[in-house]
Amino acid sequence: MRIGVIGLGRWGTKVAKEYISLLEEGIIDSIILCDTDNSRLKQFTNITTYNKLKDVIEKVDGIHICTSNDTHYEIAKEALNSGVNVLVEKPMTTNSNQAYELVETSIEKNLILQVGHIFRFANVIRKIKELYENKYFGDVYYFNLVWTHNMPYIEGVDILWDLLPHPLDILNFITKKWPTKFVGVGKAFRRNKLNEVVSLQALFDDSLFATIHLSWLNPIRRRILEIVGSDHVALADCVEQNAKIYEGSEEKSLEIEPNNTIRDEILNFIKAIEKGTNNFNSCIVGARSVEIIEKAIASME
Repeated sequence: MRIGVIGLGRWGTKVAKEYISLLEEGIIDSIILCDTDNSRLKQFTNITTYNKLKDVIEKVDGIHICTSNDTHYEIAKEALNSGVNVLVEKPMTTNSNQAYELVETSIEKNLILQVGHIFRFANVIRKIKELYENKYFGDVYYFNLVWTHNMPYIEGVDILWDLLPHPLDILNFITKKWPTKFVGVGKAFRRNKLNEVVSLQALFDDSLFATIHLSWLNPIRRRILEIVGSDHVALADCVEQNAKIYEGSEEKSLEIEPNNTIRDEILNFIKAIEKGTNNFNSCIVGARSVEIIEKAIASME
């Protein structure tokens, strides 16, 4: 198995290191790293590197795209049309028509196309999903999700494209449902005219709803999921992978073994290429997520 990693920013570097570990373990046969910024390539020694996408596509079975959101579509399109399997970080694209076009191309060419919805690989989220499916929470009243950290000004980027994909995918992964309506408020406080802080109510067809709070201005990094039900309440830290359960005034911790979500997502991609089956991390979910984010943005215009 030959893999290329495209884009070596903060996240792409993390991804590349995981692939290098898999190479050292003999799980993949080779890795090629690519970035248009040559200074980013210098940190990797004894690894083949290029600064042009076409040089990578010619030599790999699959690529993992870790570039900026606005480049995802063109890179994925070129790879798929060249017969290369793709794992693209979220969001799949920033246009739902383009997202579904990529889905159709992958199907036509019988290629794997997956999207980096990393939290569906986290053991804490899988455990919450298991409890939800077993009716452990009773009647679920609502969800709260909080995604905050300090982020410098980014030209032309709305926080909904950056952070909303994670809460949306977690909600869909657990409930198998998508919001049908949004009510929210967003605001920019710095030069950016696009949203930097958003408070969003996501409403589903039934009585279920979720409150989602996103912020680039809060220095406290939070990735929190809360489920409030008639029988139990759960409060989970999605990064630290720990969770507490509340029943009335009683509190207990769930036994969860944190896992390496990047590695597990990558292994799933490799397995999918080997078997030719797009399992667990469907490109349809990725495209649908883009469509829902567009609805969320439109609801606040």
